Amino acid sequence: MTTPTTDTARPSRIRTAGRKLLDRPETGLFLAWLLLILLLDYYADFFLTLDNMVNIMRDSSILFIASAGMTIAMIAGGLDLSVASVMAIAGVVMGRVYSYGMPVPVALLAGLATGPAIGSLNGLLITRGRINPLIATLGTMGVFRGLAFIWTEGRTIPIHDVTFRFARARPWGIPLPIFFMVGVLILAYYVLSHTKFGRHLYAVGGNASAARQSALDVGHHRRLMYLFSASLAALAGVLWASVLGLQDPRAAMGSELEVATAVLLGGATLSGGGGSIQGTFIAVLLITSMNNGLIGLGMHPAWQYVIRGGLLLAAVIIGEARRGGYR
Repeated sequence: MTTPTTDTARPSRIRTAGRKLLDRPETGLFLAWLLLILLLDYYADFFLTLDNMVNIMRDSSILFIASAGMTIAMIAGGLDLSVASVMAIAGVVMGRVYSYGMPVPVALLAGLATGPAIGSLNGLLITRGRINPLIATLGTMGVFRGLAFIWTEGRTIPIHDVTFRFARARPWGIPLPIFFMVGVLILAYYVLSHTKFGRHLYAVGGNASAARQSALDVGHHRRLMYLFSASLAALAGVLWASVLGLQDPRAAMGSELEVATAVLLGGATLSGGGGSIQGTFIAVLLITSMNNGLIGLGMHPAWQYVIRGGLLLAAVIIGEARRGGYR
């Protein structure tokens, strides 16, 4: 007489699936975010209100769009320190073209075009020039931030045209940047999880030599990842300029730390081959919720840098521990 295995196999599969879920970096991050929300709601009555949740999602949108590009780069084993400068130069170019009398759609396209241009430059410096990504993107970070200051003569220039401030629109009561954030999240998730190109990015980041032996064009994939990273940074930059209604050469200054923290907290590693767009999304929500709550509780903004730096260290320590540590 044989005993049925269906009843015993099902709990085993459930336990296995549960362990896999708990092992995913984004699961622990999501639980940490929920705990943070509960703590902030306990100490601040304003926190879990509808208006404040909308504010958090709005503030998360631009940071996430820039972080999504960095996620793609780090999954493929790259690093892009120029994202904040790309955001600034994209907003400045958009404002300058508008100030020359061009309609807003033309100015918007000009601002967005800075992303692929800078991304292509980064990719060529790294793949053809054989320059370390850290040095290459650090250099372009300085060059384009400097150009933003030169073109504006170091001034923050307000633009009061309602059309230029299109990103302030609230369809159905929802700030427009949130729709862009959701679109980027869905598109990036699909590309990374359900396309051959996404699988190739993980392969290139995990082991570039093995990827070459499998006939993958590693240089081509690296150029594309920097193009995507800068393009998404440019999108974040024009949205930022539109929301604020400014040509601001100081826009997003220092945001490299915030973007890198979000991507590393989300499960990416400096060595490449790991990470997910959903992990980055949850990390952005955690960082933005923390900023919102701490400011609302009256904590000095300088402490945000201390906490973000601590989060970055924690993310790197956890990531390095998973891969056996720095050698």
